Amino acid sequence: MRKFLKALVFCTKLGSFMLLSVLLIILGAETFTNLRANDHCHAKAADCRQGDVGLVLGCSKRLSRNRANFYFTGRMQAAAELWKTGKLRCLIVSGDNREKYYNEPRDMKAALVKLGVPEDKIVCDYAGLRTYDSVVRANRIFGAEKLTIISQSYHVKRAVATARQLGMNAEGLNAPLVPINRPTWLRQFLRERAARVAMVFDLLIGSEPRHMGERIALPQ
Repeated sequence: MRKFLKALVFCTKLGSFMLLSVLLIILGAETFTNLRANDHCHAKAADCRQGDVGLVLGCSKRLSRNRANFYFTGRMQAAAELWKTGKLRCLIVSGDNREKYYNEPRDMKAALVKLGVPEDKIVCDYAGLRTYDSVVRANRIFGAEKLTIISQSYHVKRAVATARQLGMNAEGLNAPLVPINRPTWLRQFLRERAARVAMVFDLLIGSEPRHMGERIALPQ
């Protein structure tokens, strides 16, 4: 019985230590993200500086066959609004294109053209499989050093923190958020916490995007 109690105490202490370690890691990632990005993210296009290149981060156009994804719609509207202020010279639309019938950059480009952005000022990045990849490729493949990143606030903050840590002159424009129920909010909250920890890890080890390739010139 004594051995069992000792083992139980040890396991309890170990579990507490591991939980505390996880919480400290999450807190560290949150602190890093906020310090790097809070002063560089804007709620309105009018508040953004005279930028150079817009980077629109991808997501699915639809949640199901008959249900539009309002996160997608919000990002496209924010990007088009920023373009119309005259503060950008071009836009990179970066997203996933791993499957034959799923193409985020193509869908984003088509949506932006419908919203009045000239087609020849939109460049597709078909290898933006992760936010980290999209940011790194914007700089190393497309040569962008001055970025305005467009996505929802929780997402754009992580992308701006990544870009600024990598030496880019980056700021963000927050696209509209969508009202969600509590379970969805909790899933999104937990997912974002994990994504920020992964971002810090990628930065620490100098991760490379899954795909790189040759340089691609942006429109002048």
